[in-house]
Amino acid sequence: MSSRYEEIARDLREQITSGALAPGSALPMMREIAAHYGVSDITVRKATGVLQREGLIESRRRAGLYVREHPDRVRLMIRTRQIERDELGYYSGPEVQHWRALPHPDGEQTRVTTAPAPADVADILGVEPGSPLVVRKRIIGDPDIPEHRQLADSWIAEWVAREVPSLSGDTGVGGMYDRLEEWAEKPLHWREEVSARMPSPEEADSLLMPRTGVPVLRALRITYFAGRGRQADRIVEVQDIRMSAALFAVGYPLPRGASAKWPVRPATSNYYAKENDPAE
Repeated sequence: MSSRYEEIARDLREQITSGALAPGSALPMMREIAAHYGVSDITVRKATGVLQREGLIESRRRAGLYVREHPDRVRLMIRTRQIERDELGYYSGPEVQHWRALPHPDGEQTRVTTAPAPADVADILGVEPGSPLVVRKRIIGDPDIPEHRQLADSWIAEWVAREVPSLSGDTGVGGMYDRLEEWAEKPLHWREEVSARMPSPEEADSLLMPRTGVPVLRALRITYFAGRGRQADRIVEVQDIRMSAALFAVGYPLPRGASAKWPVRPATSNYYAKENDPAE
């Protein structure tokens, strides 16, 4: 059975998602909400706290609570995840061809440092979590739309940092991927893992997004030289990309696998039949 504050949160949520409470509009005063539902101010605070954590409303200093513009009601930029190339080098999808490196607050466009690798990045690169690795940190975005930006941290494999020392400094025209392909004399390949989580305060500030209520999309792009036969792929870099989930979505084609090649064979079993229940 739902508690009273959950019922109030559900009612307000429905008003927001239906448009009865429009984006940018102020919620009634807390005492008005409490009187309407016949509850205490504490119960209303718990209900609105739920909606703030969901990213549906935001608190404006000395102005009260307002309905936030939400992904369910706005057209997100669909980020097509594919590698393209122009005269500047490689870039990740046609929607961001015009994006450029933006300065960090201290004015640097690329911060190159040695730092402890995050656990999942370390696992992909085959080192212990927290191992010191060379990392190239950038903010990349649309020069004309400040909020359209992403954080991109390139974690370099230990053996690559030794073999291609230019990756620890100025990589020159074409950037680090051109230097890697020149060194190996063969093409790079990429794959990605996409997830979502809440941002750190520093990430939220750098992405010009709220510190609460809105997650970041996180794409771990794994760069590697493909192996042949029994030779394994050689991973050279993991790029940790974060962007606001309130502004961007990830789009990609769904190719048919070999088992679904057209024309298909007729199905022979009923999906809903009890004999197909794996729990039986």
